Amino acid sequence: MKKLKYMADEELYDLFYAEKAVARKAFDELYSRYSSKIYVYCRKVLNNDELAQDIFQETFTRFYESANVRRNMTNVGGYLIRIARNLCINEKIRKYNDKISLDDLQLPVYDRTFEKQQVAELLQTGLDALPEKYREVLVLKEFLDLSYKEIAEVLKTTLPVVRIRIYRAKNKLREILTPYLEDVYNTK
Repeated sequence: MKKLKYMADEELYDLFYAEKAVARKAFDELYSRYSSKIYVYCRKVLNNDELAQDIFQETFTRFYESANVRRNMTNVGGYLIRIARNLCINEKIRKYNDKISLDDLQLPVYDRTFEKQQVAELLQTGLDALPEKYREVLVLKEFLDLSYKEIAEVLKTTLPVVRIRIYRAKNKLREILTPYLEDVYNTK
Protein backbone atom coordinates (compact mmCIF):
# COMPACT_ATOMS: atom_id res chain seq x y z
CA MET A 1 0.00 0.00 0.00
CA LYS A 2 1.33 3.48 -0.85
CA LYS A 3 2.14 5.92 1.88
CA LEU A 4 -0.92 7.85 2.95
CA LYS A 5 0.58 11.27 2.36
CA TYR A 6 0.99 10.47 -1.35
CA MET A 7 -2.56 9.20 -1.82
CA ALA A 8 -5.34 11.24 -3.40
CA ASP A 9 -8.07 12.53 -1.09
CA GLU A 10 -10.62 10.18 -2.64
CA GLU A 11 -8.38 7.16 -2.05
CA LEU A 12 -7.98 8.17 1.58
CA TYR A 13 -11.74 8.53 1.96
CA ASP A 14 -12.19 5.02 0.56
CA LEU A 15 -9.89 3.77 3.33
CA PHE A 16 -12.53 4.85 5.86
CA TYR A 17 -14.16 1.50 5.02
CA ALA A 18 -11.00 -0.48 5.82
CA GLU A 19 -10.00 -1.80 9.24
CA LYS A 20 -10.23 0.70 12.07
CA ALA A 21 -6.49 1.45 12.39
CA VAL A 22 -6.13 2.16 8.67
CA ALA A 23 -9.32 4.24 8.63
CA ARG A 24 -8.02 6.34 11.52
CA LYS A 25 -4.71 6.99 9.76
CA ALA A 26 -6.55 7.98 6.57
CA PHE A 27 -8.74 10.36 8.57
CA ASP A 28 -5.68 11.85 10.27
CA GLU A 29 -4.07 12.53 6.88
CA LEU A 30 -7.20 14.24 5.53
CA TYR A 31 -7.47 16.21 8.77
CA SER A 32 -3.91 17.46 8.38
CA ARG A 33 -4.64 18.51 4.79
CA TYR A 34 -7.85 20.42 5.48
CA SER A 35 -8.02 21.42 9.14
CA SER A 36 -6.52 24.89 8.75
CA LYS A 37 -8.77 25.79 5.81
CA ILE A 38 -11.89 24.61 7.60
CA TYR A 39 -11.00 26.51 10.76
CA VAL A 40 -10.27 29.72 8.84
CA TYR A 41 -13.61 29.38 7.06
CA CYS A 42 -15.50 28.88 10.34
CA ARG A 43 -13.64 31.73 12.04
CA LYS A 44 -14.21 34.21 9.25
CA VAL A 45 -17.88 33.34 8.83
CA LEU A 46 -18.79 33.21 12.52
CA ASN A 47 -16.43 35.89 13.93
CA ASN A 48 -16.19 34.04 17.21
CA ASP A 49 -13.21 31.88 18.17
CA GLU A 50 -15.02 29.57 20.59
CA LEU A 51 -17.97 29.02 18.31
CA ALA A 52 -15.68 28.53 15.30
CA GLN A 53 -13.72 25.90 17.24
CA ASP A 54 -16.93 24.05 18.12
CA ILE A 55 -18.20 24.09 14.55
CA PHE A 56 -14.75 23.11 13.27
CA GLN A 57 -14.70 20.05 15.54
CA GLU A 58 -18.27 19.14 14.65
CA THR A 59 -17.38 19.36 10.95
CA PHE A 60 -14.69 16.72 11.26
CA THR A 61 -16.84 14.57 13.52
CA ARG A 62 -19.61 14.54 10.93
CA PHE A 63 -17.11 13.97 8.15
CA TYR A 64 -15.74 10.89 9.91
CA GLU A 65 -19.22 9.63 10.70
CA SER A 66 -20.23 10.12 7.06
CA ALA A 67 -18.27 6.98 6.25
CA ASN A 68 -21.15 5.02 7.78
CA VAL A 69 -22.96 5.59 4.49
CA ARG A 70 -20.91 4.34 1.59
CA ARG A 71 -20.61 7.00 -1.09
CA ASN A 72 -18.48 7.77 -4.08
CA MET A 73 -16.41 10.72 -2.91
CA THR A 74 -15.15 12.96 -5.71
CA ASN A 75 -14.26 16.18 -3.85
CA VAL A 76 -13.24 15.78 -0.22
CA GLY A 77 -12.35 19.46 0.26
CA GLY A 78 -15.66 20.62 -1.16
CA TYR A 79 -17.53 18.10 0.97
CA LEU A 80 -15.80 19.34 4.14
CA ILE A 81 -16.53 22.98 3.30
CA ARG A 82 -20.16 22.09 2.63
CA ILE A 83 -20.45 20.40 6.04
CA ALA A 84 -18.83 23.42 7.73
CA ARG A 85 -21.04 25.82 5.78
CA ASN A 86 -24.23 24.02 6.75
CA LEU A 87 -23.19 23.94 10.40
CA CYS A 88 -22.33 27.65 10.34
CA ILE A 89 -25.67 28.51 8.73
CA ASN A 90 -27.54 26.39 11.28
CA GLU A 91 -25.66 28.06 14.13
CA LYS A 92 -26.43 31.53 12.82
CA ILE A 93 -30.09 30.66 12.44
CA ARG A 94 -30.18 29.16 15.93
CA LYS A 95 -28.49 31.87 17.97
CA TYR A 96 -25.94 33.99 16.17
CA ASN A 97 -25.88 37.59 17.29
CA ASP A 98 -24.67 40.03 14.63
CA LYS A 99 -23.45 42.39 17.32
CA ILE A 100 -19.78 41.63 17.86
CA SER A 101 -17.34 43.08 20.28
CA LEU A 102 -13.97 44.35 19.17
CA ASP A 103 -12.40 41.74 21.47
CA ASP A 104 -13.85 39.01 19.25
CA LEU A 105 -12.05 40.48 16.25
CA GLN A 106 -8.60 39.86 17.66
CA LEU A 107 -6.79 37.12 15.79
CA PRO A 108 -3.60 35.76 17.32
CA VAL A 109 -1.06 38.33 16.22
CA TYR A 110 2.48 38.48 17.51
CA ASP A 111 4.59 40.44 15.09
CA ARG A 112 2.36 43.26 13.89
CA THR A 113 2.69 46.94 14.31
CA PHE A 114 -0.25 48.77 15.81
CA GLU A 115 -1.15 50.19 12.39
CA LYS A 116 -1.25 46.76 10.73
CA GLN A 117 -3.34 45.41 13.58
CA GLN A 118 -5.73 48.32 13.15
CA VAL A 119 -6.07 47.56 9.44
CA ALA A 120 -6.67 43.86 10.18
CA GLU A 121 -9.43 44.82 12.61
CA LEU A 122 -10.97 47.16 10.05
CA LEU A 123 -10.88 44.41 7.44
CA GLN A 124 -12.65 41.99 9.78
CA THR A 125 -15.22 44.66 10.65
CA GLY A 126 -15.72 45.31 6.93
CA LEU A 127 -16.24 41.59 6.33
CA ASP A 128 -18.79 41.52 9.15
CA ALA A 129 -20.69 44.38 7.52
CA LEU A 130 -21.04 42.56 4.21
CA PRO A 131 -24.23 40.67 3.46
CA GLU A 132 -23.78 36.95 4.13
CA LYS A 133 -23.78 35.92 0.46
CA TYR A 134 -20.92 38.33 -0.27
CA ARG A 135 -18.93 37.59 2.87
CA GLU A 136 -19.03 33.87 2.22
CA VAL A 137 -17.69 34.01 -1.34
CA LEU A 138 -14.97 36.45 -0.32
CA VAL A 139 -13.83 34.19 2.54
CA LEU A 140 -13.82 31.16 0.25
CA LYS A 141 -11.85 33.00 -2.43
CA GLU A 142 -9.45 35.21 -0.50
CA PHE A 143 -8.85 33.28 2.71
CA LEU A 144 -9.24 29.68 1.53
CA ASP A 145 -7.95 30.31 -1.98
CA LEU A 146 -10.67 28.24 -3.66
CA SER A 147 -11.18 28.59 -7.39
CA TYR A 148 -14.40 30.04 -8.78
CA LYS A 149 -15.40 26.54 -9.86
CA GLU A 150 -14.79 25.11 -6.38
CA ILE A 151 -16.80 27.93 -4.81
CA ALA A 152 -19.67 27.26 -7.21
CA GLU A 153 -19.61 23.57 -6.21
CA VAL A 154 -19.57 24.35 -2.49
CA LEU A 155 -22.41 26.86 -2.77
CA LYS A 156 -24.31 24.77 -5.34
CA THR A 157 -24.60 27.70 -7.72
CA THR A 158 -23.26 28.72 -11.11
CA LEU A 159 -19.89 30.16 -12.05
CA PRO A 160 -21.35 33.50 -13.24
CA VAL A 161 -23.16 33.94 -9.91
CA VAL A 162 -19.89 33.36 -8.03
CA ARG A 163 -18.04 35.87 -10.21
CA ILE A 164 -20.73 38.51 -9.75
CA ARG A 165 -20.86 38.00 -5.97
CA ILE A 166 -17.08 38.26 -5.62
CA TYR A 167 -17.01 41.40 -7.76
CA ARG A 168 -19.83 42.98 -5.75
CA ALA A 169 -18.30 41.86 -2.44
CA LYS A 170 -14.98 43.51 -3.26
CA ASN A 171 -16.70 46.72 -4.35
CA LYS A 172 -18.88 46.79 -1.25
CA LEU A 173 -15.88 46.08 1.01
CA ARG A 174 -13.91 48.86 -0.68
CA GLU A 175 -16.87 51.21 -0.20
CA ILE A 176 -17.12 50.29 3.49
CA LEU A 177 -13.40 50.53 4.24
CA THR A 178 -12.27 53.53 2.19
CA PRO A 179 -13.30 56.21 4.71
CA TYR A 180 -11.66 54.33 7.58
CA LEU A 181 -8.45 53.58 5.73
CA GLU A 182 -8.17 57.21 4.67
CA ASP A 183 -8.46 58.18 8.34
CA VAL A 184 -5.81 55.65 9.39
CA TYR A 185 -3.32 56.73 6.76
CA ASN A 186 -4.06 60.47 6.84
CA THR A 187 -3.61 60.84 10.61
CA LYS A 188 0.16 60.28 10.45
